[in-house]
Amino acid sequence: MSPRGKIALTLVAIVLASGFAGGFVGFHYSKIAFRKRSDPGDWNVRAMRAFDNGLHLTPEQHARIQTIMDRAVEEFKGIRIETIDKSNHVLERRIAEISAELTPEQRATFEERIKSVRANLDMLKVEPRKK
Repeated sequence: MSPRGKIALTLVAIVLASGFAGGFVGFHYSKIAFRKRSDPGDWNVRAMRAFDNGLHLTPEQHARIQTIMDRAVEEFKGIRIETIDKSNHVLERRIAEISAELTPEQRATFEERIKSVRANLDMLKVEPRKK
């Protein structure tokens, strides 16, 4: 191969490796951002920061509004837990119904594919409320 061909091949390899690395990092950053954005506790922090910056709250107002926001976060967590629980029950019933319709070989393949669905659902889990 000519020197120009080697240089061109090396540049193509660098571009492909850079694209792959960028995609990999972007995917993981997006996953982290999604988890953070969907966390009611983080929402509380961002909302309070917006109240403080936009409304210039007094310390007394900040404390009262923080109490209100804390109650909202607890309600959001409860709603989220209930929704995820109900969704999981529906999904598990459908998986069982579908599995019953399959041959043993198909069922084994189906179960392997379902593992990734269950892994994705695990990232939505939140800790139960402490009463």
